[in-house]
Amino acid sequence: MKQIHKEYEHPFLLEPTKLTRILDRIHERLDEHKDTTKRDHFEVFMRGGRSEEMAKAEDVLALENSRKYKIERLLIVCSATAEGSTRPEHEVQVDYGVAKARLPTVTVGKMIAVSVRSDAAGWASRTLSDIEEQVERTWLSHTGILLALLGLTLCALGVLASQFVRFQPQRHIATVHWLQSTDIDRVGQMLSSGRTLTDEEVREVTTMQLRNVVLDQGPEEPPPKGQARKLVLFGIPLLLVVGCSLTLLATGYPQVVFLWGDEIERHANRLQRRRVIWGIIVSLLVVGVLSKLFYEGVASWIPGG
Repeated sequence: MKQIHKEYEHPFLLEPTKLTRILDRIHERLDEHKDTTKRDHFEVFMRGGRSEEMAKAEDVLALENSRKYKIERLLIVCSATAEGSTRPEHEVQVDYGVAKARLPTVTVGKMIAVSVRSDAAGWASRTLSDIEEQVERTWLSHTGILLALLGLTLCALGVLASQFVRFQPQRHIATVHWLQSTDIDRVGQMLSSGRTLTDEEVREVTTMQLRNVVLDQGPEEPPPKGQARKLVLFGIPLLLVVGCSLTLLATGYPQVVFLWGDEIERHANRLQRRRVIWGIIVSLLVVGVLSKLFYEGVASWIPGG
């Protein structure tokens, strides 16, 4: 007996029409085996650890698929058994939402798995090819969008971090004997002739060092008023962009969707929310850019800028 197993690591949306097409294609293949008894079996796994077993697709599609008992996995098993046989000679399994990996406390990722088992090796290969074609029609193309959102979030955070760092005083003069760059230039002039420094010059160098120690150990001064205004005008839109992006990453693009029952309304609301949030992101990016240009253009006219 030959068994073929294949896994597909793709987010998916399974709705009644596509489920029916998959079942029709499986039944067409199983009907090639004459004088056999056909049987369908469905096992539905729901949120909260609940599961139900059914014999008809109509019963699966009649489930409420409520928020409390949301469908998370559907295992379809179709088989053909010859008369007098104790086990099916031909069997097809399609598992929507099976876990890619299971840790002690959490499930990591979801995928689609297809298994075909048959005494006829050629039939198994052809059947898998037909089912694969139907399964591919349920895939969702989220990868590019999710990567774009992740990149947008990281870029926005990077820009914000660079702005904050720019406003912080850079104090590393302890490593150069408490001399700043201008002080070092002055000391270089003193030493350029190759002579020994006079007492007056030594006192001048010591005064530089003590002045820098006092400045370094004293309270940090706030950034100039103009820089603070620039950070607010440019930073608030970026923070909102980060918030919107994280919201979309967390809730906007689910990996598993069984589109019947209450999930129809939830998915419609999800699509509407995605459109609104994307509109906000685009608007915020435009506002952020315009705010920066506005500040750069009129900074010289703003008192204290």
